[in-house]
Amino acid sequence: MPSSLPGLGTLDAVLDHYATSNPGAEIAVEGDRRLTYIETNQLVDRYCDWLEGKGVQQGDRVALLAAPGIDYLLLLMAASRLGAIYVGVNPRYSSDEMSHVLKVTEPKVLLHAEVPNEHDLAGRAHAAAGRVAVLSAPDVAAMPASAAARKSPAGRMDVAVIVFTSGSTGKPKGAALHHDGLIGAAIGQYDHLDGESRRYISNLPINHVGAIMNTTMGCLVGGGTLIFQAKFDPAGVLALIERERAQTWLQVPAMFTLAVNHPDFANRDLSSLRSICIGGGAVSAPTLAALRSIGAKIFVEYGQTEVMSSVAYSHDGDPDEVLLNTIGKFDPRFETRIADESGGICTIGETGEIQAHGTCVLRSYWGDEKATREAFTADGWLKTGDLAARRPDGNISLKGRLREMIKSGGYNVYPREVEAVIETHESVAEVVVFGAPDDIYGEAVRCAIECKPGVMVTAEVLRQHCAAALANYKIPKSFDIVPMLPRLNNGKVDRASVRSHVA
Repeated sequence: MPSSLPGLGTLDAVLDHYATSNPGAEIAVEGDRRLTYIETNQLVDRYCDWLEGKGVQQGDRVALLAAPGIDYLLLLMAASRLGAIYVGVNPRYSSDEMSHVLKVTEPKVLLHAEVPNEHDLAGRAHAAAGRVAVLSAPDVAAMPASAAARKSPAGRMDVAVIVFTSGSTGKPKGAALHHDGLIGAAIGQYDHLDGESRRYISNLPINHVGAIMNTTMGCLVGGGTLIFQAKFDPAGVLALIERERAQTWLQVPAMFTLAVNHPDFANRDLSSLRSICIGGGAVSAPTLAALRSIGAKIFVEYGQTEVMSSVAYSHDGDPDEVLLNTIGKFDPRFETRIADESGGICTIGETGEIQAHGTCVLRSYWGDEKATREAFTADGWLKTGDLAARRPDGNISLKGRLREMIKSGGYNVYPREVEAVIETHESVAEVVVFGAPDDIYGEAVRCAIECKPGVMVTAEVLRQHCAAALANYKIPKSFDIVPMLPRLNNGKVDRASVRSHVA
């Protein structure tokens, strides 16, 4: 852990620590707005007063529909300080997807803030909220100072955030992540990537564990500065790195590929960067080669929502072969194993499932006892669903996934969720959604469709049909209309054959 950081039990305690030890340090930059640690700490106390006035108490959920920015940072910290639970809502969600998140978590209030190029967020929030109170995120700076400094009543193992991730039913499940796990993962990242206070690019969606742990707490445990980009675009992030002298750049492979392929990449001064970390999927050789030209240290990391985001990293000096073909090595501070079907530990070169145990794993899937039970082995290890093998050099090579999860551009997409939407179109008889290799997104969502007898439908019609119910990253990049889907002897669609032949 950072040598200057004592054992702190809640997310907001990290903020409070640096507000005391380094109060004038810059914590956040959003456009022309800048905040120090001490200013932010005081604003969080005011936010707590306001939330209490709206009836928010310890254990309540508080949801936010917003982009990466200061509104997000303040609410995340205020929820922690009240002992409440933060729920991020992606502005790209459809009304149905928002409704699902709110139905599962039952927040006391849903707040919304302005998002660039997103219109009528308030209307969409009201349409999705049902009985949940919907309010604009307040101007905390205009509020009176809090009467006294606050301390969170939450314990280390209390739930801090609920992050939605797809599951075996096709409906996203709310992973309940606790303070201790998020702080521990953040310290692990700090030790691997930084080792000193750093200026971080922070542009991942606020409902994503990558935003909460990697590009927020991973920065703050070292007393660093969050440089917010509300919505990723390659030219914008390159300009932001140059202007703000960013030092740590952590994104998913698709974002890096779009950035290095942009004409501005060769013309921007990126020399301030000291660490680049690639997570959420495998990076391509051309993208890695372009990133090498910057001169920063480059890492890959591995994890998932259920393990607070990251439990494995490559190491400084690892060659390209390791970065391209492995996820590095498991961080020894976390309990991890590669196990066979009986729970035995796999030998070197033997493929098994990555499993995790202890404080690095989620508390539960919120409100879903059955899914929680099914996520663990009989001896209490979390089943990640990822198949891997340990190489003789100790690095871990991913082999595939037990589940059919698609990882596209850093987002998890579960085929069944997409299929359920496509199946509601009147022309569709059956559909198979699958992931196919893609140079930019790692995996692209694709589908094969068999129409009902005597009818046809175009890809554009199906794309518009999906857009009404799904976030755009879940919409298939291609719709392959086939005369008949291949079938097994029992009459079921042969999904493996679809993936191999249609792809």
